[in-house]
Amino acid sequence: MRTFLCSFDNFSVAIPMQFVSSLALHTEGIYNEEHNNYVSLSRLLNLSSENIRHNIILKNPDTEDDDTAQNKTILFIPRVECETEIPDEEIFPIPQSLSKTSFFTLFSGILFDSKGALVLLLNAEQLIQIPQTGKTP
Repeated sequence: MRTFLCSFDNFSVAIPMQFVSSLALHTEGIYNEEHNNYVSLSRLLNLSSENIRHNIILKNPDTEDDDTAQNKTILFIPRVECETEIPDEEIFPIPQSLSKTSFFTLFSGILFDSKGALVLLLNAEQLIQIPQTGKTP
């Protein structure tokens, strides 16, 4: 699975490219459109506010992939570290005991990279359905 990897202090988040419409450098004007959903990954994960460097526009399954479409989900992230391939056999389901916590409902899988660091696979389908709308990251 092709992913964009976003690193935090103690773990990384892998964002599946199949759900990404576009990736861009963060600009202040991106959140002036009223009909979009804006989600800050740092705030969503209840982490200290990191400098937002990139925006990822997620594909909305209800509309055609169109840059002019409204109701886009725009994910604010600190930075995309790299694009990487994660073999499906290395991704494990979130343990049932963890899947009941609100933090882990945002993820569809868990794995460890070659250095043993934790990587969580973002459940982009779940994220697109979050009705969190705002104007600032």
